[in-house]
Amino acid sequence: MNSNFEPSSENSYSNLLIGVGASAGGLKAIVEIIDLLPTHFQGALMIATHRSSTAPNVLPSLLQNHTRLRVSDTIDGDKLSCTHIYIGRPDEVLTVEGGEVHIGLDPGHVRNLLRIDDLFTSIANTAGKNAVGIILSGMLWDGVDGLKAIKESGGTCIVQTPEDAAFDSMPKNALKSVECDFVGTTIEIASRLVELGAGRNCH
Repeated sequence: MNSNFEPSSENSYSNLLIGVGASAGGLKAIVEIIDLLPTHFQGALMIATHRSSTAPNVLPSLLQNHTRLRVSDTIDGDKLSCTHIYIGRPDEVLTVEGGEVHIGLDPGHVRNLLRIDDLFTSIANTAGKNAVGIILSGMLWDGVDGLKAIKESGGTCIVQTPEDAAFDSMPKNALKSVECDFVGTTIEIASRLVELGAGRNCH
């Protein structure tokens, strides 16, 4: 069990809140999923990746070219909005609390290898059964404890099929540690998200 997860009686966020975690090889997987989400998709996505702080922050503009959902860099204190994709900058830790998105600066990358866990755990606390955690291509263990928190909250845990991932370490470690609800290719994951969002009305 993740020692940082404390089930909250206030995790009543009623919209679908999706955390996406990726590292090496994950950008392609993220784009493939975003590409297949419909314009009317009823859910908010929060993306945590491991990126070099010296690289240009092109992820928001890149993803915006693949979706009509709103994509932007996130400002601390932003009100959580459905049909929106939230992305932290490479030196930031992205989390959510209640109905607000929060940014923690990480200039020394002290939390770099745990930023997916941080995001997923906060999503579990905020959305409970409406929380979704997705682990995509990457190395090492980041995201495992966060997925456990989402599972304990009654949410949905999704992992990219290791054979479909450019780097299979993160998916394999997630599958070893968590009883996941769905395992599939990026195409299958996108279809599953559409199913989860069906019948919902963001508000």
